[in-house]
This record gives sequence, structure tokens and C-alpha cells, in this order.
Amino acid sequence: MEKFKHLHLWMILPLLIIQLGIFNYYWPGFSSKSWEIHIHYWLVSAWYLFLILQAHFLTKNKLSKHRTWGIFGFLLAGGVIFSAISLLDFPLKLAAQANPEAGGPPVFFYYATLIAEFFSIIAFAYAISQAIIHRKNLQEHAWWLIASVFYMMVPALGRGMILFWRTILNPEDFSPLYVFTSTELIYLFLFLFFAYKFGKLKHPASWIGLGLIAIRFISKPLAANESVQDFLQSLIKY
Repeated sequence: MEKFKHLHLWMILPLLIIQLGIFNYYWPGFSSKSWEIHIHYWLVSAWYLFLILQAHFLTKNKLSKHRTWGIFGFLLAGGVIFSAISLLDFPLKLAAQANPEAGGPPVFFYYATLIAEFFSIIAFAYAISQAIIHRKNLQEHAWWLIASVFYMMVPALGRGMILFWRTILNPEDFSPLYVFTSTELIYLFLFLFFAYKFGKLKHPASWIGLGLIAIRFISKPLAANESVQDFLQSLIKY
């Protein structure tokens, strides 16, 4: 229990990172965003706030409230999963509109995004299922839920890095490689820091978090293959 004494305060950090990352993508064009984006944004934000609240109940030894709110929380997690699934066709739509000659990312970048986000959803759903299974084991339950926060962090963080690099570089110098590398380094540092702080470096949830980096790395050359692109288009209609 001592390890999680200030967990609710530490959980504010991932919340701030995703909000900073997504801010300029979501808020300036708020009125033009589709309903799927609105729903997903607010559900994910609510999930992060929910985990801060649950950690607060835990550290204050309000276990009855923690359990009661937990029931609603798992319904919220289901909403996060299904809203994320509803957005899987967005990378394909962007790929169809892509114009690398105008300074945009190459077409394969969007297919790679689709692959990476699909596996992030799978990892998130698995983490939630494990948190339910191990709900009576504080150490297991807490770390699976903490890990779920990181599994869903990269899309928002990556959008923030796109803005960052476009701001400091000339258009001709911009490269998706900068976005990918900086996003993964920030993610890796934060995730390993939390895993070390809470003594979970060798935990299965930690290995999954690191495995997602490998998937995102592999997805780039994989998505450049036209057969893979055709398969993804046939799999997800829009």
C-alpha cells in the first residue's frame, strides 16, 4: 500500500501529457470534428480522471467507494474501447486524401497508424480484463489499470509531437521520423519510470507496454507494402 500512497497525484502527469498533446488537434477545430472524435476524446479524458479518483479513494482507504465507482469505471472502459474501434477507419480516410508533395506524411504513415492503434486497443482491452480478474489483488489490479493509461497515450502524444516539429522546423525539413522517435522516447521514459517507481519492471503489463513500441516500429515498413494496404482497406470499409 505504501507504494501507492501518492498514486492519485502521479496519475495527473499522464492526463496532462495527453491533454497537451491533443489540445491543438481537438480544440481549435472543435466545431468541425465528427461525433466519433468528440465521444472518444471525452471518454478517454473521463477514463484518466476516473483513475485519478479511484487512486484517491484507495490512498484515503475509502475502499467501499473505490469498489462502487469501479463498477461504473469498467463500463466507461468499454466505452473507450468501442469509441476507439469506431475511429479505426479514420487513418484510411486520411490516406485517401494524403498529398506527400504538399508536405504531408507519406501514405503508408496512415496505414501504420491504423495497425498501431488496433493493437493499442487490444492491449487496453486485455489490461481491463486483467484488472477485473485481479480486482482482489491490489498490486495486480492497480498496475494493470495504470498500464492501460499508457497503452492509449501514444495517439494524443504523437499529435502533439507533430505540432512541435512543424513549429520548430521548416516545412521541407519536417519528417515523420522525428515525430515517431520523439513520441516513442517520451512514452518509453514515462512508462519505465512508472514501472520502476511501482516495482513492476518485470510485470506482464510492462512487457506489453514495451511490445507496443516494437509493434509501432514494425508497422512502418509493414504498412509500406501495397498488399498490406489492400488488405486493410478490405478489412475496414469506410
